[in-house]
Amino acid sequence: MSIIVRRADSSDIPAIQAIGLLTWPTTYLPFTSPNYVLANLNSWWTESAVRQTIEEDVTFVACDGEQVLGAVTVGEFEGESVIWKIYVLPEAQGKRIGLMLMNTALELIGENCDARLEFVKGNEHARDFYEKAGFTFDFEEEPGDGSVTVWMRRKARATSR
Repeated sequence: MSIIVRRADSSDIPAIQAIGLLTWPTTYLPFTSPNYVLANLNSWWTESAVRQTIEEDVTFVACDGEQVLGAVTVGEFEGESVIWKIYVLPEAQGKRIGLMLMNTALELIGENCDARLEFVKGNEHARDFYEKAGFTFDFEEEPGDGSVTVWMRRKARATSR
């Protein structure tokens, strides 16, 4: 397996959608409802939603040859860099692909800027992964759909003057 990470383009939309469709149910059904999973698949993983993240944010894909195994999107929220949607196909997990995607996202953001991300409370696998990448708890919020969103932050590295 020879994994490369590259910037996504519109030809990657079906593969990125497949990642969402294959990862969301197994990731979120253990601690949310089927309605929550379905609602988010229908809002964040549609062709138009994935196209929008490719066009308005920066999306990277991890590939083994022509097969897309994972994706990450870096965008902005409240004037700060945010890592959105970092997912790896179930059969490719445990092969450091998520780490490659995370490192690519952090490299894009740069060491001199804070990086933020969020996950649904109950997703302990995500929390552990993010903590290993240097993120710490920032705050929680309730978006009104019965879930709790946990926000984490990785502080910019201090620069010497």
